[in-house]
Order: sequence, then C-alpha cells, then structure tokens
Amino acid sequence: MKKIQSWDSVIVTAWKGKGTKSSVVKVFQRKDIRKWDWVIVKWANIVKKSKKWEWFIEFEAPIHSSNVMLWDESSSSWSRVWIRMGKKWKERFFKKSWKVVS
Repeated sequence: MKKIQSWDSVIVTAWKGKGTKSSVVKVFQRKDIRKWDWVIVKWANIVKKSKKWEWFIEFEAPIHSSNVMLWDESSSSWSRVWIRMGKKWKERFFKKSWKVVS
C-alpha cells in the first residue's frame, strides 16, 4: 500500500508550488532496488514547454513524493501517514490526529 494515493488532498512542501493545497492526480511508482515515487499534483509545479516556434503548452510536472505531505481536513494541518494492519486489511492513519485517511 502506498502512503500517497490518487485523489488524496495534499500540501506541497517544496518546488515551485510550495504551500499549494490541492489533490493528487496521478502516482507513478517503480518497484525496483532504487524506489522512486513521483506524484502529479493539480495546479502545482506548472511547467511551460515550447511546441513549434510560436506556442507553448502548460502542464503539471511530476513532484517527488517526499516533497508532498497529506492534508488532514479535521485538524486543518498537514500530517505524516502511518500504515498499520487492521483486523482484516491495512489502514492509513494520520500521525497527528490518529484518524483514518478517507
């Protein structure tokens, strides 16, 4: 189970969109010796890329998952996430408030 999943509400702690509260659009994960996790956050780290000579495209570039923290709506602050085994399946908990991530 990943700590950050699609459609989680997060806050960006680094890069161009620092301080942006938004949701995760997509999570990229590679299961290898060198694990790297990248996430695309809506309206954060927007990059311009030139196409032809006259026009540009703007899109959200991936951010490393270590530069993103989950946003806890109940306590209205960021929090780390713990994964622990429930009675039947794994559950994600906010470390500050000990509530289940929905």
